[in-house]
Amino acid sequence: MKLISVWLLIIVLVGACTVNPPAAQTPQPPTLSNGENQSPAVEPSPTIPLPGLVWLVVPAGGEATAQTIQAWLEQKTSASNLILEVRSTADLNNPPENLQLVIFSTADPQSAELSARLPGLPMIILNDETTPASRYISVIRPSRAQQAFIAGFIATLVASDFRSGALINQDDPFASQLEDSFKNGGRYLCGRCAPVYAPIVLFPQTATFSPSTDPQNWIAAFDALHQNRLETVYLSDPALIQPALLDQITRQNVAILSVMPAPEEYRNQWIATLQPDWLTPLENAWQNWQNGSEGAVWETGTLITNINSERLTEGKLELTKKTLRELEQGWIYPLSVP
Repeated sequence: MKLISVWLLIIVLVGACTVNPPAAQTPQPPTLSNGENQSPAVEPSPTIPLPGLVWLVVPAGGEATAQTIQAWLEQKTSASNLILEVRSTADLNNPPENLQLVIFSTADPQSAELSARLPGLPMIILNDETTPASRYISVIRPSRAQQAFIAGFIATLVASDFRSGALINQDDPFASQLEDSFKNGGRYLCGRCAPVYAPIVLFPQTATFSPSTDPQNWIAAFDALHQNRLETVYLSDPALIQPALLDQITRQNVAILSVMPAPEEYRNQWIATLQPDWLTPLENAWQNWQNGSEGAVWETGTLITNINSERLTEGKLELTKKTLRELEQGWIYPLSVP
């Protein structure tokens, strides 16, 4: 009897051990009040703003100025986390939204059209003698009368008998002012500037030419000037840097002052090169724009470069620089002689 009881107890215990455990409950997602499952929130991708653009627009005739200022602009834009792009005037039809500043390397009618279409777009216009400044437009004007004045001063200073002359573009609307300024520069140095030797005429002398005519006509204009036995001549226009004219001037042993650097084969005949200082007023206009100030009118100074020290000697150069400082500071007016 006891043995049967023991076996019954073992059977009960073994059966209890083999019973399946209750299944674990799978957690259910929370339900919304309308009974739908809630999807996890999706974070929107952040919008990366486009970098600001500065356009250097190069109209016809502004290539040399653009070349002068481009490296400077690349440094300025890079330091301000902006991107500089060189563009043509055709690109102005579709300016991008991230365009922050447009710089024209020379005056162009499209600047007025662009300003009317996008009145809040800042612009800096170089080499413009007529456009007024406005809230968003700064203008850099060339001081051409001052440059002609200091050209007359240098050409007469280097000429041992005051025999200086200049060729002026007759198609330039400011031609008469440039002629007067050149003559006044020489007169500021020596008054009546009467030479010692014949032919006796008062210097400086000027003649005009037209870039649209054959260079032989320019040579004829120079020859007419040289009847007075010139010692120096100022070539006031880039168009005059032509081998035919330069050869004729060199054959007459006349020293050259110009607005362009000397070609290598004529270097010994050069006095110096006079060029506008674009970077100083451009720095002012750039800072003006970055400060959010209103547009303004700035004027260039004159740089004396490619100096031939055998002709424009150290003492003459120092006297020239002193006169140029007084001219740019307003102590000398180029269209009249004190």
